[in-house]
Amino acid sequence: MKKHTLTLSLLSILASTHALAIDHDLEHAGQVKKFVNNALNAPVAVMQSQRVASASVQSETTAAITPVCPTLATGSLYTLSNSSAGESICYHFEITERSKTTALLVGQSQGTNVNLSIIKHNPDNTFTAIGSSANPGNQDEVVLALTEPGHYYWFMEVVESDGAEYNFGAAVANNLDPYEFNDTVALSTVLPDRQNSLVGNMDSINDVDYYQFTAVRGQDLSLSFFDGLSNEYVVEIYNSGWTPIAPNTYQIISNLQENQSINLRVSANKALPVNPANSYTLNIASIVASFDSHVITGESNVNRIPYSAKYYSGPYLTTQAYRKLNWSLVLKDTTGAPIEGAIAQFTFIKNANDPQSTLTTYKVNSDGNGAISEQINLGACNPNARGIEHTEYSLGYKNEWRSDVEVGLWRLDIPTNRGVDENGKLDTIGIGGDNVPYVYFGHICDQDLISSNPS
Repeated sequence: MKKHTLTLSLLSILASTHALAIDHDLEHAGQVKKFVNNALNAPVAVMQSQRVASASVQSETTAAITPVCPTLATGSLYTLSNSSAGESICYHFEITERSKTTALLVGQSQGTNVNLSIIKHNPDNTFTAIGSSANPGNQDEVVLALTEPGHYYWFMEVVESDGAEYNFGAAVANNLDPYEFNDTVALSTVLPDRQNSLVGNMDSINDVDYYQFTAVRGQDLSLSFFDGLSNEYVVEIYNSGWTPIAPNTYQIISNLQENQSINLRVSANKALPVNPANSYTLNIASIVASFDSHVITGESNVNRIPYSAKYYSGPYLTTQAYRKLNWSLVLKDTTGAPIEGAIAQFTFIKNANDPQSTLTTYKVNSDGNGAISEQINLGACNPNARGIEHTEYSLGYKNEWRSDVEVGLWRLDIPTNRGVDENGKLDTIGIGGDNVPYVYFGHICDQDLISSNPS
């Protein structure tokens, strides 16, 4: 899998709302009769606490609500005409499951300027504005809102009008990924200062997912995007303009300044049909450049078997333990700072003579201090090296011991996030490599004192 290096411009992305496409596959539903509701004829800001006097509170459920404007269906594009400046025009629609609603007002003439809001009708018959669009002149108005089940209104405030036709409607998508609501730059999902791997989808052809990550220390980053080879998505990074990134590759982002933000967006490939059941995986993570404070050891009181041991022809047992094996380390980025959420993999073969049956892999993420600290309970000991004799000097005595040991192996692999080579091998650092794959380990099953004499 290919790796690419990318240097980002320091020019920041505009914080303005993304101009959404208006082709939401709405079906033309023809002309509707203008409906002006004087009870709602108030600025949207005031409506957050306004009540409709004629409505009675029956219960705290949406089923008890009586709409105060005519009901229309979502998924359709309606035509209005004969509007007059100063009018407030409204229509009701209902949402039955958690969804994302895009309300549109388009096709205004040069002499028309109508603002658009989505108003929620609360169970206690109050009204709350959950989104508004008030572009100058006859520009299109788009309101994007996360809509829970309930009752809502298109609320159109006519600033000026020559009586000409214009259109309004709403597209509703309910197959949402966990990161909605993030369809504009201003609403970007802000990713934390740690390793990030997230799964999203496109709920419609017009869905756009925005993400932002800040390189707090100016550390080198790894960016990768996997789409299951479906080609259903377009992923882009902001670099003095939106720049496409090839999927299923690793991008290394370097030469960043402290607190420089990375802005990403994912959209649907409009040449293909959208399948909300499919998903993509986006990874943005710090490069793991080094590790330190590593300790792989048994108990502190282990009577170790030395190089000079008799009746043992095997390799030196670098790590030795009685019942528990401890391993710990700290993972660091390219600036030398700890990384949260990075992975270290500890591979442990308890019996070197039976690697297939006794191999266990431990994958652990680093904490907020970049640290990993784990303890392995070794369980039953099945010696594969017996009668090893060795000498210990302690408290003025020369002690001769005979030990039975289960000889095993271990290695430590830390993915750097730089990707894989042309053979598909993951780039890692750690302990154990091509030349010396494993470190030998001795699980001491039994130790018998043969003799003890003053030294």
